[in-house]
Amino acid sequence: MGLHIAGVNYESFADAEGVSCVIFFSGCRHKCVGCHSPQTHDFNYGEIVTEELIDKINLEIDKRPFLNALVLSGGDPMYSAKEILDLLPKLHIPNNNIWCFSGFTLEEIQQNNDMNELLNECNVLIDGMFDINKRDIKLKFRGSGNQRILTKGIDF
Repeated sequence: MGLHIAGVNYESFADAEGVSCVIFFSGCRHKCVGCHSPQTHDFNYGEIVTEELIDKINLEIDKRPFLNALVLSGGDPMYSAKEILDLLPKLHIPNNNIWCFSGFTLEEIQQNNDMNELLNECNVLIDGMFDINKRDIKLKFRGSGNQRILTKGIDF
C-alpha cells in the first residue's frame, strides 16, 4: 500500500504559529461530519511517498528559510504513525518544530505505541475529532470547541 500524501501547503499561515509547511497525509477513519477534506479519508488518495517526492518537499522547504514549523495533518497522521516515523528523519524540519493535527485525543494516542512514539516527535498536538455541533470559526488552529492545543513538556 505505502504512505500517501494528499497534498502539501508550503506556506500556511493557518495551521501553526508563524508560517509553516503542512503535509496532508491520506487516510482517516474518523469520518467527522462536516470534514473539510473528506477526500483524504482514502488511504490511497494522492501521491505515494517516494524518494523523489521527499526530495521535492525538502527543496521547497529549503527555499523558505522563514518557515517556523512542519505540520502533520490529513486525513489523520496518527493512522499512519509508523510510516510517518520512518519519513520524519528524511525531511528537513523547520526549527525542529513539528505540529500534529489528530482526531484522536491525547489519551488515546498515549495508549498506542506507534502513535505515542510519533507524538514524542511533536512539539504541539491539536487533538480531538471535529464536532460540527461545536464548530467555532473564531478558534485559533481548531475547528471546534472540543479540540485542544497541547504542548510538549506541559501537556504531554
